[in-house]
Amino acid sequence: MPDIFSSYKLVDPDYFDIYESEGPINKFKEVVELINDNNYEYTLNDLNNNSIYYFYVIGKKEGYKPLYSDTIMIIPNQKLTFETLITFNNNQSIVSVSYSPVTNKIAYVDKNYAWNGGENCCMAVSIILSSIDNQNSELLAIDSDDPDWSSNGDKIVFAEETLGQGYYSQIAIYDVMSKTIVKLTNDTTYYYNPSFSPSDDKILYQSNKNRPDINSTNIWLMDLNNLNTELITDLSKNNFIDVSKPDWMNENDFIFQGTSSNNMTSIYKSSVLTKKIEPLIASGWNDYNATISPNSDQIAFISDRSGSEQLWLYNLQTKGYKQLTGYDDSEYFDGNWTKIDWIDNNQLLFTFGDNRLTKLLLK
Repeated sequence: MPDIFSSYKLVDPDYFDIYESEGPINKFKEVVELINDNNYEYTLNDLNNNSIYYFYVIGKKEGYKPLYSDTIMIIPNQKLTFETLITFNNNQSIVSVSYSPVTNKIAYVDKNYAWNGGENCCMAVSIILSSIDNQNSELLAIDSDDPDWSSNGDKIVFAEETLGQGYYSQIAIYDVMSKTIVKLTNDTTYYYNPSFSPSDDKILYQSNKNRPDINSTNIWLMDLNNLNTELITDLSKNNFIDVSKPDWMNENDFIFQGTSSNNMTSIYKSSVLTKKIEPLIASGWNDYNATISPNSDQIAFISDRSGSEQLWLYNLQTKGYKQLTGYDDSEYFDGNWTKIDWIDNNQLLFTFGDNRLTKLLLK
């Protein structure tokens, strides 16, 4: 087989042109032309806090066509107050954190939990229950993830792998007082990301039930009073290739992320009653892992709109955006494991990487 890359030649540009548009995305002007000094850094001064800017870069070299970068979105603002609550420096990890304001406790996932007394031979993805500073931690369940607290703090719903049956994952509920686990599903299907309704009598979750593979999921509703289930989204009737990670706005409405056929992911709104789907945060970038504030005024989500995966805030009343992270290289996210949760309407709880639990004060 011929090497299709053998005819390509990698060259460095001679110049970089930076283009900027303030406000509207379609009014770009050249800011500066830079000689390539192999430093690849340039500081832009005199930007206004809380104003929207768009940028792209053109690489130029004589004898070659110009190469255009992707367009990014920047909103300068002052760094808010971050507080590191937990840091692990060994093989342990802390991801997918869910917080209960009633108990002031967290349930989180340790991807490397050594359940056999510490020997590295038998590590498993497991859910740990602890105080918010990781004191008095205890094992909730091994081979489990995606924990979500009930609003009154007495139960945790989660996904539990069904070992011996092809590693399917099922929905289960942990009772905090009795420390018992009840499995709500038991079949050869994948269930993920369960989310309690505000009244705690229903859950939304994603599943590949009646779908061809585990990467193609719909959102389902389960009534916890009788365990009846209902399909809420239907990929056969829309343009998504996957919908996932539901989060309740109120007893009827919820937000979720939908991935379209071009593999771009955006945030949408729907209802368990009407099942109508509306775009909520639509952009030319990937927006995902969204969670709504307790008063349903703000949405925190991860986006690559500024050039890397960072935490953003969207105000549903003002329609305004704010970038919350990205001040140093250690601030990075894993979209498969990161869960953003609200302590209250002004504080967020999330993890950087696999080992750092952070609290962020928004005001």
